[in-house]
Amino acid sequence: MQSGRRLFRSLLPLAVLLLPAPLRAQLTAFTNANVIDPETKQVAARTILVRDGRITELRDGVPAGFDGNIVDLARRWVMPGLVDMHTHSFGNAGPANAMQFLGADATARAALRVGVIALLDLFSPEDYILGIRDRQRAGTLAGGPAAQIFAAGPCFTATRGHCSEYGVPTRIVNSPADAVREIDALAPKQPDVIKIVYDNRTYGTRRLPTVDRPTLEAVVENAKRHGLKTIVHVGSWADVRDAVNAGAAAVTHTPGPDPLPDDLPALMVQRGTVHIPTLAVQTDFLRILNDRTMLHDSLLVAVTSDSLRAAYGRVTDTATALRGWIAFQRSNMTSNASAVRQLAEAGVTMMTGTDGGNLGVFQGWSVHRELQLLVDAGLSTWDALRAGTTNAAVFLGQPWGVQAGDEATFLILDASPVEDIRNTRRIHAVVQRGVMVSFAASGSGP
Repeated sequence: MQSGRRLFRSLLPLAVLLLPAPLRAQLTAFTNANVIDPETKQVAARTILVRDGRITELRDGVPAGFDGNIVDLARRWVMPGLVDMHTHSFGNAGPANAMQFLGADATARAALRVGVIALLDLFSPEDYILGIRDRQRAGTLAGGPAAQIFAAGPCFTATRGHCSEYGVPTRIVNSPADAVREIDALAPKQPDVIKIVYDNRTYGTRRLPTVDRPTLEAVVENAKRHGLKTIVHVGSWADVRDAVNAGAAAVTHTPGPDPLPDDLPALMVQRGTVHIPTLAVQTDFLRILNDRTMLHDSLLVAVTSDSLRAAYGRVTDTATALRGWIAFQRSNMTSNASAVRQLAEAGVTMMTGTDGGNLGVFQGWSVHRELQLLVDAGLSTWDALRAGTTNAAVFLGQPWGVQAGDEATFLILDASPVEDIRNTRRIHAVVQRGVMVSFAASGSGP
């Protein structure tokens, strides 16, 4: 063995921990890895060479004269890190007013521990979330390794519209003139995207005000003028159509139970509109009621409090306050999966999003559930992996992947998610910018 070369023949035993003194070598070779590339849909045995946090080369073996660190990944799989493209990063909601308040910084740390390398917050207190994001990018956010935070900041909505009911100040737009003024005022804070609610659906007997179509179009157009993409919260397929025609970059949520219009998938493909299905938030609360073993998944246990999981364990489907939410989930269970399958078959680009902060979903962990639900709906494991990784990278303009030139941020797994999408939970380690920062217990949930 050459002087200065450190050979790691095996990784540490599985445990949920952050390394107290993470390896910070400038040059590392991750050898014998089964590299999973969702972009090419290929798995190849490769050595990944990393210099200063970037992948410089994928090759056979270690180059002659190599004098960096070596990490042996025999019988391991490497894939790009996961991304949550729709969350509200305050923490986790629970039944009976149970809540696990984390704050965006602790949420980001929890997300990384379960393999989520980045999250997009689509509505939190504006100055708070953008401030946390800016501190993280400046390197002044304390607390240790964390997922990268991206944020919309406020939610653009109508007077008394969705997002305004939480008592959090947000951006109210009731006309195209309002849209121009508010986008211009927000743009200097450099949000990563613009989030607007355009939701004409009636939920039971409840229907909230929403912006009209000219205001939606003005938000999208003025966001583009500032170089910003718009993500539209939608409630119906008619809302999706209007958002697509307005030029929105993405729509979030899957309307149901009404069937997907036959012509809409082709229109979305033609316009390049991305879909964030959020299947977990629309159905997983009901699934938890039907199968409490989900609450015992070791990855979930690692990032949630005992009291939160206990609250989910006690709740029943007869709880008066939850009847509307349960009925909503029942109505979506079959129709939403069918719509997602049809959209995927048509070639609509998808990204994983959990709507974290709502009942039935958990920060970080529910990205794994979203992947499983996408596959259950009919996506191939490859297409689900793209939705959870490189599609988000393209949307956010980030160099996340497993190709030369990409940021060396990836997951090391004990089994292949191409064979079984649930294996994304079998996390052996997380590498962030070339540093093996954490080891997470293997999940065993449904």
